[in-house]
Amino acid sequence: MYRVSRFITTFALCLLTGTLVALFWANLAPESYHDLVELRLLDHFLIGYADPDASGLLSRTLTLEYLVNNLLMALFFLLVGKELWEALVQPDGPLRSGAALVPVAAASGGMLLPVVLYLAIAATTRHAERVDLLAGWAVPVASDVVLAYVVGRLVFGRRHPALKLLMLVAILSEMVGLVLVDLFHPVLPGQHLWLALPVLAPLAAWLLFNRLPTRIRAADPAQSGGGWLRFSQRAGNLPWLLAGLASWYGMQQAGLHPALGLLPVIPAIPRADRSYGFFAEAEEYLNDPLNRLAHLLVMPVAAGLFLYGLISGGAELAAYAPASTVSFFALMLGKPLGVLGGGLAAAWLSGRGLPEGVSLRDLMLLGIVAGVGFTVPFLMANTALPGGAAAEAAKLGIVASLLAAPLALVLARTLRVGRWQTPLG
Repeated sequence: MYRVSRFITTFALCLLTGTLVALFWANLAPESYHDLVELRLLDHFLIGYADPDASGLLSRTLTLEYLVNNLLMALFFLLVGKELWEALVQPDGPLRSGAALVPVAAASGGMLLPVVLYLAIAATTRHAERVDLLAGWAVPVASDVVLAYVVGRLVFGRRHPALKLLMLVAILSEMVGLVLVDLFHPVLPGQHLWLALPVLAPLAAWLLFNRLPTRIRAADPAQSGGGWLRFSQRAGNLPWLLAGLASWYGMQQAGLHPALGLLPVIPAIPRADRSYGFFAEAEEYLNDPLNRLAHLLVMPVAAGLFLYGLISGGAELAAYAPASTVSFFALMLGKPLGVLGGGLAAAWLSGRGLPEGVSLRDLMLLGIVAGVGFTVPFLMANTALPGGAAAEAAKLGIVASLLAAPLALVLARTLRVGRWQTPLG
């Protein structure tokens, strides 16, 4: 089995470290913690929260929270989007064959059932709280990719086929969660023209620095350089960086969530001609533009995930409310049951059975691990739940979903599953 890059573990440690610091800080000194979150970096700037009393391009206020949640996290979602794109378009990608049916069904069940459970529990609350809670139905849709991998590796070991299935489920749910985030960010009235940037900037980069050089090489295979081909080679990652900035800025100006602003650039970037697996270590040695760009982003993403945990993970115990309970049980119960039900239904209906080496108990534990919500559920809580109180309460339930990790480890050891599986014979 392929080896997953070590930077995924680094990402998880950075995210958890930032969250741990935030939890202590927010509960011991909440005022100074919120001062940090709301820290103003620049006024009258190109990026940031829109100032309703100002006009023109320099009418935004950049805060630390905006910088982390909308710009630095866009780099992380670019890496996740890259993995999903390769799985979809590479000839040997894991989502290109009939074997993808079980992972897709398991991911779908792991998204649908938490929403149903969330709505069912929210409907039982008092009327005054019910309206606010129902608006946050999408909070439990997504899993956390990096935390799911680290916990899954502890449960199953590095070579267990359930780990690859877990990565598929987590990545699919995270990307669907990101799309749902934008449903709560309708395009601002009169700002539709800004959507041309996320379309035209990647298209121009693709035509000039991907399609045209390919055509030049095909017309003259012996050509060693000169003209546009030499210029495009010397440009390196600059065209994709510029296209990404333009796309991100267009998303912000249109009113969509900027954290998704880099995703439209992914299809434009030349990539390797085969799939090496999700976050494969082998990709660190590839020199195609898409993997080169991914290599450049490792350290910024690690720093961004630490800051994201610090800025978003400060759940105060005093913020406990029905949103905490609803979010917690939707993730902790809805995810395992949904993944188990979806995976089994697809295995039975297709006649293919579960993926080789994955048992019913493995699938159950995989669903529990997928219940760890963090990055996208935090974004959704801030986006979908009106007012600060409901969002803060939901965050407490999301942080509590980390209990899925020790639960999965205890069950794996008790049931002798994953790393503790007794070898046959």
